[in-house]
Amino acid sequence: MDSPLGAFQAEMLPYVVGGAVIAFILAFAIGANDTANSFGTSVGSKVITLWQAYLLASVFETLGAILLGHKVTDTMRKGVVDLAVYNGSEKELMFGQIAVLTGCGAWMLMATFFKLPVSTTHSIVGATIGFSFVLRGSSGIRWEKITRIFASWVISPILSGLVSVIFYVCIDHSVLRRSRPLSSGLLVLPLIYFLCFAFNIFTIIFEGSEFLGFDKLTLTMCIALSCGGGLSVAILVYLFLVPYLRNHILSSSSSARLVEMAPTVQPTQSLLAYENGVAESGLNMNSNGNGVTNGKGDSPTSLVVTNHQSHPQNVVAPSSSVEAFFRSSKPEDPQASQLFSLLQVTTACFGGFAHGGNDVSNAIAPLVSLHAIFVEGTADQGGQTPWYMLLYGSLGMCLGLWLLGHRVIYTVGENLTKITPASGFAIEFGAAVTVLVASKMGLPISSTQCKVGSVVAVGLVQANHAVKWHTFRNISLSWLVTLPVAGLLSAGIIIFFKLVAL
Repeated sequence: MDSPLGAFQAEMLPYVVGGAVIAFILAFAIGANDTANSFGTSVGSKVITLWQAYLLASVFETLGAILLGHKVTDTMRKGVVDLAVYNGSEKELMFGQIAVLTGCGAWMLMATFFKLPVSTTHSIVGATIGFSFVLRGSSGIRWEKITRIFASWVISPILSGLVSVIFYVCIDHSVLRRSRPLSSGLLVLPLIYFLCFAFNIFTIIFEGSEFLGFDKLTLTMCIALSCGGGLSVAILVYLFLVPYLRNHILSSSSSARLVEMAPTVQPTQSLLAYENGVAESGLNMNSNGNGVTNGKGDSPTSLVVTNHQSHPQNVVAPSSSVEAFFRSSKPEDPQASQLFSLLQVTTACFGGFAHGGNDVSNAIAPLVSLHAIFVEGTADQGGQTPWYMLLYGSLGMCLGLWLLGHRVIYTVGENLTKITPASGFAIEFGAAVTVLVASKMGLPISSTQCKVGSVVAVGLVQANHAVKWHTFRNISLSWLVTLPVAGLLSAGIIIFFKLVAL
């Protein structure tokens, strides 16, 4: 005679299989809508192509999901609803998780169709509240934890935007506003790489994956390893990348300049000699294009010769107001901007890693809950999140990205504001910092809100501060309706289950 657990598993097996299929569809929708955000700015600034973004996102989203995803997954499946109220009613909880997957997946696909980058976290939390409210009313909902999640949704875009603005203003004053921005940029480049890699290494290894043994490292060891890794990268950048970029940028610029001028400056000249030669010749090296190139694809014959002494447009006067401190009136230098192309892609990869660690939980948490109840026969769910389920969710996200990701990528990367490699790096790094810190704290914040908050904030402090507010308005409205719409969809599905299966 079958045991009670065996009879329960035999009855619920079809529903678990169905839940796994729906979870994959939800992961597909998340990939199409949310994963696209990670590389939207890199595509928008023309640093990488759409297909390169797909490839890089697939690799780093999967790594982030496997190495970081377990922590937020546990928060999503155990923190929103008090599981104790479903003891003895495991079947109801399993149907509730299927309702969450279905309602959230339907809303995410609808939002992707309209090219709106909505929050998957909003959707999951709203859908969880929806089904539990129908089954248990407000008694099973952990309002204090939901309040923390709500607060993180408000704080995350503001914090992300603030971090991105701080980085961009630092880059603006130390590089872009300088009289010789390319020289200044080459000097600070190793330091920027050190900060970028040291922080990201720390967030990966500190209280990191048990699978890789990172959880056994002490805080001191994590700091030492992070600083050591960042310093190693900085040394390599100083020894190899800086000379390469100097020669590459100046050789291409010299070739264009020699078309118009006598060949008195050779491509192998030093950076200082080259820039001094440009100044003495009267060639205006402004980033508005009237220097070596105009940034719009014009031929070298469009070089404009001006009196460098009477028009010192490469020298920025000291700021006389708070606004002038944060917002430069000097257009971004195209040569110095090239220094940040690789940095932007690097930070986008870290951003994809952070997104995989945070948002894979949205697709997998209900499925992990289904699996745990099925295996254990109770609502307690004492086990850890299996790594293969995280991999399963990341595969669904990657498929959605490749098939439909372009719809949201262009909304974030091109339809909010103009993004350059320098501003794109600040946006990516600010958003990645916020999401990675939140992932370490187990907070399921919205990576979409972080990225959009950074894009808008940096857009406001750029020289060409043109934020398309109608696009931002539409995105904000979609954020407001996400939680109630997902909750209503989930509630409707669980009501249907009550009529036919419960």
